[in-house]
Amino acid sequence: MSNSLMVKYDTAFGAVEITAEDVKKYLVRGGGNITDQEIKLFLELCKYQKLNPFVGECYPIKFGNDFQLVVGYETYKRRAEENPTYAGRKSGIVVLRGDQVVQKEGTCLYPKEELIGGWCRVFRKKNGEIEETYKEVSLKEYDKGQANWKTKPCTMIEKVAVSQALRAAFPRDYEGLYTVEEAGPEGYVDADYHVVEEDEPITQEQRQQMFALAQANFGKKKGNELIASLIAEEGFQSTTGMPTSVYKRVMEKIQEAIDKAKSGDESLNDEDKGNES
Repeated sequence: MSNSLMVKYDTAFGAVEITAEDVKKYLVRGGGNITDQEIKLFLELCKYQKLNPFVGECYPIKFGNDFQLVVGYETYKRRAEENPTYAGRKSGIVVLRGDQVVQKEGTCLYPKEELIGGWCRVFRKKNGEIEETYKEVSLKEYDKGQANWKTKPCTMIEKVAVSQALRAAFPRDYEGLYTVEEAGPEGYVDADYHVVEEDEPITQEQRQQMFALAQANFGKKKGNELIASLIAEEGFQSTTGMPTSVYKRVMEKIQEAIDKAKSGDESLNDEDKGNES
């Protein structure tokens, strides 16, 4: 592959420019030979998720025929904190104390306790309420008996639980991303991957079409309120910079609301229609 394959994009750490040669020389880990297709996959996923591999946010691993993009744990936490719907989390370890299974916050294992897993609860705001996403993981599934798993098993299993809970709570923010703590013996996660096409922001025309559809059926005030509620569910506070994929889902939900109102023989528009402000 020539060095013509290159991506440029902005991240939280500034502008990033990565070439195929950068991946081969400085970024890939493991003993395998990374293929041209895998380099393209890595570059496109970094660009789509706006990750900077030069500051350790992510890196590719190649062992034998297995390829994996791994994301740093601190990156996982930061992405959640940047989401406007994020409302905090609680996490810890699961221990066996005598014949009793106990969930503890933190990672301190007391004498006579046996570590058996980790847990995490992630909270997010939705429609004025707080929703919870819960994950609990077994130590037996992840303990490799080597490196940090041998010396810091409590810390490691809690990180796995946190990573899984954050990914479940915010699937769009973590599409195709796994932490090294979730990896197998050689740092590989058994997961399916695909090249994600760049998700362009919506155009002004698309934005106008969205508001026009809602306002034409529900009136200006209720139409705007419906859109505000739907984009909040997607983790956005406004339509500015909203990706096309989110726009499509919002439009589908607007149409569902219209169909539901019509099926109930309700008057869709009980106020003066108006244009978007």
